[in-house]
Amino acid sequence: MTTLTHVQISDAKTNDLDAVSSVIRETEELVKARAFRFATTAGHTDTDLVEDLAQVGRIAVWESLGDFAGDDPAQFMAHIDRSLTRAMADARREATRPGVSVYTAKRFESALCQAAGDPYDAEKIAASEEMGSDKLSPDLARAARLSWLGLDSLDRPLNRGDFGSDYTLGDAIAQEIGVPADLVDSADIASHRRRVVREQVHRALGLLSDRQRHVLKADHGIAPVGHYGDQPDAVLADDMGVSADQVKQARKYGKRRFGELYRAGARAW
Repeated sequence: MTTLTHVQISDAKTNDLDAVSSVIRETEELVKARAFRFATTAGHTDTDLVEDLAQVGRIAVWESLGDFAGDDPAQFMAHIDRSLTRAMADARREATRPGVSVYTAKRFESALCQAAGDPYDAEKIAASEEMGSDKLSPDLARAARLSWLGLDSLDRPLNRGDFGSDYTLGDAIAQEIGVPADLVDSADIASHRRRVVREQVHRALGLLSDRQRHVLKADHGIAPVGHYGDQPDAVLADDMGVSADQVKQARKYGKRRFGELYRAGARAW
């Protein structure tokens, strides 16, 4: 619901100051909510990123006034929401994927979903013919993988509820592996990241339907399902007791949903 009127929207599109101010006030809560959502992964919110994304959102609201056709309030708010989602998604990629363009980051994330969350397999896929016109060069795919993995610091604060603001990544890993924090090194960070990626993959798979989950596990040989990735769909369909078309549909919609779920929590750690 919105309190904006047809007249206010029409006037705002001609830069009437009062009408534009009304639009800004009406959309501010939506801007803040979307910024919070895009800056939050698995319960951890990057407060600095929230404000950066909110600023991006306010600019997107302003720009949306110029490209909205019509004056219907409900349609206008839906248009604003779509604009905020696109703008903040791109801004988040720029903030969290340093060193590569938004275009490259999007292509790598697409490959990441095809690789069931494995960034190293995603690098291979991103540089393969599977990507079609979105194929990256081997060097660019490697740069995208390194950017996605990122560099990290044992001193990075983690927002972990009862542990307080002084709780760091080093503390979390030390607790996980049972050693003093001053003995944690880069190898421990790498091991921790692999575990978190693996857990996130299985968490996302667990939220799919039984058929979608089975087909995606079969495509990649994720236990306890065997690897069917190099066999015709008819073989997997026969083993599942369904049609080959049902396997194709499960893969299509399963990949799409997996991508949404995985991206939402992939950088949570």
